[in-house]
Amino acid sequence: MPDLNAFSTDSLCTMISSPDWLRELDHTADIGIAVQADDLKTLFERAAHGMLSLLTDIESVEAKITRDVRASGGDLQELMRNWLSEVNFLHIQEHLVFRTFEITSFTEQELAATIAGESIDRERHDIFTEIKAVTYHGLSIEKENGLWHAEIIFDM
Repeated sequence: MPDLNAFSTDSLCTMISSPDWLRELDHTADIGIAVQADDLKTLFERAAHGMLSLLTDIESVEAKITRDVRASGGDLQELMRNWLSEVNFLHIQEHLVFRTFEITSFTEQELAATIAGESIDRERHDIFTEIKAVTYHGLSIEKENGLWHAEIIFDM
């Protein structure tokens, strides 16, 4: 797994305050993130946080509205893609931005979560970009030295 400190610092993620477990990946015509966590549940929560931080400054979002999200997949990669796609779908279709991502039930094939955020307010929320799709290209999830690592590429 690549060193998370080796990634570009001139990026959307660094326009705002980013946690040390999140780095943006340089990728031609697309954008990606690398996240790490002690366990898979936290890795998936952090991946959603990372994806939304590509879209807006999460610190400006208030947790006023909740949505329940379910996702399933045949393996961890498919589960990650489907989870992030569901969150992105809610963002696009309901014009919501999210701040919190709490997975309430997790197996390696299925998850249930409650996510919280609010309707997009153009006066408070700068929308940096739009994610068209979460891709399988470059999607990896592995455990190394006791930490889970994921790399996810998004089609912009």
